[in-house]
Amino acid sequence: MERILVGSAAFFGNQIASRSKGKEYVELVYKPTAFEWQWEICLRGTNIFRYKKEDVKTMVQRTVELGDPRLVGKFLVPEFAAAIGATVEDIKPLEVLLPKLENKLRYIAVIFEAVMANNSFELEPWQLNDAYEVYKQSRK
Repeated sequence: MERILVGSAAFFGNQIASRSKGKEYVELVYKPTAFEWQWEICLRGTNIFRYKKEDVKTMVQRTVELGDPRLVGKFLVPEFAAAIGATVEDIKPLEVLLPKLENKLRYIAVIFEAVMANNSFELEPWQLNDAYEVYKQSRK
């Protein structure tokens, strides 16, 4: 099972070490037995999301159908996108969830827009800085 750092720590790293309440990880499971396609647990400040490893289109569609905008950010993390074989085109359907983001997660929309503009999961330093500014403002 592969564990991938996601959430704000995946994008902003040490910049948020003193602000972050914990870390989030995704684990890709090839043959889950305890859940159908997605499972979440919080253990002492560490959130672990387990996803059934499926084709990208199915993973994106299930996320859209669930309607939870918090999950969009996981698809934007370069390591997660690579692990599931996602392209920028593959994740475009997730855009419908962005208007549902609560204020403290608006940085995800900024990152989503940058990924789309770049046609790449790799962001320029100024784009990460813009997203970080939105992150900081929402936590004042």
